[in-house]
Amino acid sequence: MKRAIWRSVLSLGTCAALLAALTAYADAPTGTAAGTATLVTGRVSAATPAGEIRDLIKGGAVYSGEVIITSSASYVNIEFSDGGRVLLRPESRFAIERYQYAGGQAANAQPSNRPAAQESAFFRLLKGGFRAVSGLIGHTRREDYAVQTPVATIGIRGTDYEVRYCNGDCGDVSPTPQDGLYAGVNAGSIGITNPAGTTAPGVGHFVYVPGANLNGVPLGGRPPALQPLPDPKTCN
Repeated sequence: MKRAIWRSVLSLGTCAALLAALTAYADAPTGTAAGTATLVTGRVSAATPAGEIRDLIKGGAVYSGEVIITSSASYVNIEFSDGGRVLLRPESRFAIERYQYAGGQAANAQPSNRPAAQESAFFRLLKGGFRAVSGLIGHTRREDYAVQTPVATIGIRGTDYEVRYCNGDCGDVSPTPQDGLYAGVNAGSIGITNPAGTTAPGVGHFVYVPGANLNGVPLGGRPPALQPLPDPKTCN
């Protein structure tokens, strides 16, 4: 792989081309992918823990430790290796903080003395919002899955849910929503927890969490901040 890259670099013969080729090689993530982008519209990028940023295209892999960023009028649908899906709204920042999924063991695999790796899916919503359908992780041990937001942590119970965090950046909705976290459930249920306690909306219920130390407030219907998103399972 490295030899092929260097042969290409030498044939280009310019400083700019050399730097571009070296950057492309350095930015290529290694290791097992956490998931794949099944849909990309507009401009979407992935930032590595080292601060390198690469464009994310349809079919591109995403990795544990990366932050996925959507620009204005841009969407990305990510299918994770456990079957879970996350469809990000425009102008969102979504961190894959820790993701580990071993999958099923092949029938002819040899037994191993090594302990099984703990499966986990821990994410952080830094900005914007998404609709998510949970996969296999968290169905057996709910504590293996969580999404942290600036005001609360979201846990799942076999779920299709959506959230959006407003922090002076929800001007696309009129009238402009109050700042805070908006959440709704399409299937299953979620637990929204912060120091004030836990709110557990079920199917068809919506909740607003004004701040990190404030209880969730049940809403009478879908809030304007949560414009409907398509089902991530069919959005490819």
